[in-house]
Amino acid sequence: MNNLCITTNLTSSELAAWVQAIGSVLAIIAAAWIAVWQGRKQYRTALALHREEQRHTRVEVAKTLSVLAENSAEAMAYLTKQLSSREAIYDIAEKRVYFDIGELIRLDTAISGIPLHNLPASLVTPMMLLSATFRQFRENTEKVICLHRQMDAAAV
Repeated sequence: MNNLCITTNLTSSELAAWVQAIGSVLAIIAAAWIAVWQGRKQYRTALALHREEQRHTRVEVAKTLSVLAENSAEAMAYLTKQLSSREAIYDIAEKRVYFDIGELIRLDTAISGIPLHNLPASLVTPMMLLSATFRQFRENTEKVICLHRQMDAAAV
């Protein structure tokens, strides 16, 4: 019988084997706990990064739509100024003065082509208003020019 701090009937090699076995089990448990802890930490980090990317995307979309709305308002103001009188409309209808109806159509197509389902909910209504306003402006501008051409053709 060996005399240690504890009394046992085990030989020193048997006791060493038991200590090694218990140590191995504890090491496996510790490794599993570390893996779980690191996995949770990595998940929380990835989730925080994903949320930050989503927030950044929403901010960028809002900035883009703001610039688009400002540019659309400027384009409408400029084109409205070109259509400010009967004579100006007549000159545009007769193609004496250049009027960029193609750019007006391209802007309307670009605005109406933005998928509303990809926008944050807070931007859907303003985007719908912008799209409707610009579409109405384009349709009314085309109508004015077309009607003026028809009136001029009828007068001849």
